[in-house]
Amino acid sequence: MKIADLPKNEKERLKTLFSYGILDTEHEKAFDDLTILASEICECPIAMISLVDAKRQWYKSRIGVDIDCTSRDVAFCAHAILQDEIFEVRDTMLDERFADNPLVTNSPHIRFYAGAPLKSPSGLNIGTICVASDRPKTLSSKQSKSLLTLATSVMSQLELKLQSTKLILANSYKESFLSNISHDVRTPLNAIIGLSDLLTKNVELAVQFPAVTENLSQIDSSGKQMLKTLNALLEVGKIDAGVLNLEITHSDPSDYIKFVVNNLMIKANEKSIKVDVQIANDIPKTVAIDEAKFGCVLSNIINNAIKFSHSNSKVIVSASVLNETLILKVVDSGIGIQTEKIPYLFNQFAQITGQSQNNEGSGLGLSITKGLVELMHGHIDVQSKNKVGTTVTVSLPYKNVPTPSSSNIQTKNIPDTTNILVVEDNKVNQMVIAALLGAIPVQFKIVGTGEEAVTFGTNADFDLVLMDIHLPGISGIEATRRLRANKVKIPILALTADVYRSSREKALFDSFLTKPIALDQLVDAISQNLLIQATT
Repeated sequence: MKIADLPKNEKERLKTLFSYGILDTEHEKAFDDLTILASEICECPIAMISLVDAKRQWYKSRIGVDIDCTSRDVAFCAHAILQDEIFEVRDTMLDERFADNPLVTNSPHIRFYAGAPLKSPSGLNIGTICVASDRPKTLSSKQSKSLLTLATSVMSQLELKLQSTKLILANSYKESFLSNISHDVRTPLNAIIGLSDLLTKNVELAVQFPAVTENLSQIDSSGKQMLKTLNALLEVGKIDAGVLNLEITHSDPSDYIKFVVNNLMIKANEKSIKVDVQIANDIPKTVAIDEAKFGCVLSNIINNAIKFSHSNSKVIVSASVLNETLILKVVDSGIGIQTEKIPYLFNQFAQITGQSQNNEGSGLGLSITKGLVELMHGHIDVQSKNKVGTTVTVSLPYKNVPTPSSSNIQTKNIPDTTNILVVEDNKVNQMVIAALLGAIPVQFKIVGTGEEAVTFGTNADFDLVLMDIHLPGISGIEATRRLRANKVKIPILALTADVYRSSREKALFDSFLTKPIALDQLVDAISQNLLIQATT
């Protein structure tokens, strides 16, 4: 028996083989189908996809043999990888290299072997697709060509798996990056928006220092605009990753449309653009819809209408209903879009701006809008004429919700005996949450670590916990798990700047609030969770 020589590029060959991450993986149909095809075409009872590492040949797929690997020293495939064409042994008993090979003298008693090398794109042979028989044989020309073709198909499958693995890893890195960006940017925004919001609502300050209040209002608006830009980037990542979910809430569509329009009036006023809001009388007072995504869709469309409209013109925002579908229509008389460019409107980073090339923006708005509309099972349509104007129509299905009775409004009342544990390590965020809770008749204690959260949450008498997730030491996730393990049953609300959290992690909490958070949102979340706690 002759042991095969090592290839001259053995080190590089092994590195390439290991890069595919294929060794010792489970059987896969795609490879098994190719093995079966090789057996049938070559009319051999044995067929294998064999990968040759430093000490063995391992079978990714096999038929006709029971073992999944052999020593490299006895492997026919170790000889086959030394050449680029078919390696064929027509009768092993007549070949001194193999006549006393244990695979010949013992089971599976190989008398015929033919292997086609698996050549990587860099030209390195990492294994073979091979066939064997217990009888002497010769492949026909057609069978040899087919076996080489199957070898190419095996490598295509390996390349596909490699690229898929790289894509998964890249998405993981992207998600980690976006998660860090979300946390790092939202943390200062929480202070900017939270504190400026509180100060602008201070009546005494507004009366005594109107100019200061106006400046604070500008800071607040700028902070919220920066938050919208951040959200746009994050939404793209989440839509692409397929991790964006609907979060249905009860919303008054009329009020919310007016709220969104009002937030965009600064930009409209700068261009002396009138925004005319027309809401049909039959729109329900309360509907079940994802308010945040609904607002993002509406804001993007109106913002574009204002951006691409001429000064001293008008934008019409109308809303109506048809068969439990909310019909939103935004009409402008701006620069319009050439008909042939409309199909490209929803491409990421595409900016279709008619005759103007000087408009600001990332080009993400309409791509995100389309993704959000489709996520909400809706439809978006754009009609436009160049230099005339554009009409964007969005149809969103919704569910009717009975209008809350006056007694339900009382659920927002929070008892002044309420004691809240706040877990937050960032000093600025501690100041923000203290200011927000200071506007509510509650008592609260702030701690800075997850370990303290577990200690105080377990041993002290609190009615609710506000838990940050990114903490020194154990995380807010782990602290929450430990509190639950300690039989702490009070509501635990996540208050985090990181929007990239799995559904499983979110399920640990009674509510999942994303910074920056407004006072009204905080009040609603606290009151709702206290009410649920009181009724269970």
